[in-house]
Amino acid sequence: MYVINYVIYIYKYIYMNNLVEFYIICYNNLFCVEFQIKTINAFFKDPYKIIIIDSNCGEHIENSIKKKEICDKYQIEMITLPNELSGKNLWSSIILGNKLNYVYHNIIKIRKPKYFSFLDQDFFLFKPFSVIEKLDKYGMYGDVQMSNKWDHKMETRKNFDWVLHPWLSFFKLDFIINEDMNWLPIENFDTGGGNSSIIKKKNLDIDNYWIRDLNKGVFPWKDVSNSGPSPYENQYFQYKDKKIYGLIQIYNKTFIHMLNSHMLDDPFNPKTAWCLGFLEHALNYS
Repeated sequence: MYVINYVIYIYKYIYMNNLVEFYIICYNNLFCVEFQIKTINAFFKDPYKIIIIDSNCGEHIENSIKKKEICDKYQIEMITLPNELSGKNLWSSIILGNKLNYVYHNIIKIRKPKYFSFLDQDFFLFKPFSVIEKLDKYGMYGDVQMSNKWDHKMETRKNFDWVLHPWLSFFKLDFIINEDMNWLPIENFDTGGGNSSIIKKKNLDIDNYWIRDLNKGVFPWKDVSNSGPSPYENQYFQYKDKKIYGLIQIYNKTFIHMLNSHMLDDPFNPKTAWCLGFLEHALNYS
């Protein structure tokens, strides 16, 4: 019995110390919370732990209550961000950057998971996926965000600064723990741009991180989309009194990014119904 218990202890120790911890910042949405839990449980193949970050920051109290109920239902940890991070009247990219910085510096660096991920609440797995081998080799994995100065020519990529976009990013903590990580936007970059100087300092080869060739965008409602601002008229469709961004992104044939998740709680929204059908199909045939 002692030997069996010892083996179980060692197994649990190794397992618990090799987890990928998902930190998913969720704002005023229940659809995304439940389907992040369902899809990670179904498709992520490395040891993992899901942490839902309630980022309502004192707003949408009823949503926070229901969010906690969903987490309790699936036995998922939920952490609530302080109200002062609400960032009223700030640019949304700055609000998200502040929240990411808080989670990293006040939670992740204290918990010290071996690996962690920032994943947008509407960025879902739909195929089996493993990342630890990549993280052990390269330190990080995700969607490369290029400087706005890039001329979009593949042969010039290495001449411009870049970062990983926090909507899809995985890190080995030891790879960045001694760096001054900063997920705020900066000139020529969206959220996460503050880390571009660290990428440059480490002299990382972009070829080891580039997966954009495997990514594509689709517009399922293109034929009925005509309400966007010029020159993007055919990228938005009208639903009730709202203009809905019709783009859906497929990453590496493994992740689907719904975009505009703040509008995805309405079950009659065509984009919500499409997303629900896509994810349910993936889950049913997993």
